[in-house]
Amino acid sequence: MTTASTRRSGRSAPVEIPPDDGADMPESAANPEDTRPVLVVPDSRGRLRSWNFWREQPFWKDWIALYTRVTPPEHIAYLNRKGIKNVMAGDEHVDFAQAFDELANRFGVDTIRVDSGGTLNGVLLRAGLVDEIHLLVHPVLVGDAERPTFFRDRLGNRYEGIALHYLRSEVHGEGNLLISYKVIGA
Repeated sequence: MTTASTRRSGRSAPVEIPPDDGADMPESAANPEDTRPVLVVPDSRGRLRSWNFWREQPFWKDWIALYTRVTPPEHIAYLNRKGIKNVMAGDEHVDFAQAFDELANRFGVDTIRVDSGGTLNGVLLRAGLVDEIHLLVHPVLVGDAERPTFFRDRLGNRYEGIALHYLRSEVHGEGNLLISYKVIGA
């Protein structure tokens, strides 16, 4: 059983994700009036097998999987059986520049919001694919030397800082601060 964390009223709560029930689902019929975002999942190893669960969530209007040349063919067949749209982008790892171009060309995606951890954030920042960063600061301090940072490099490379230009800030809820920056050179 896989777990995910959801945020409700500022608190994280684990959610148990059931294994795939085997039922096929028809491809979605995108409604142009629907303003919800599209869920895009990079999965070059073909590990995500809980699409039925994610499709039942009310947050997204459509679902797209990103895969690569090394993704097992049986996983691509699985995506097609599930009616999950998919994009091949890259050889061993997802080439996000190529994937973003395909998302724009094939599906009309013009804005991508990434809610992720340090590894994907680092990959996208280092590739120059991030225009803006929005940080939501909660009035709680957590962390230690063992916890991942906002962005990191899985290969252990060292980089200089990434320059940001302040855009705006807003206070939300009980002291949560949303700070927005433009990435310099993006």
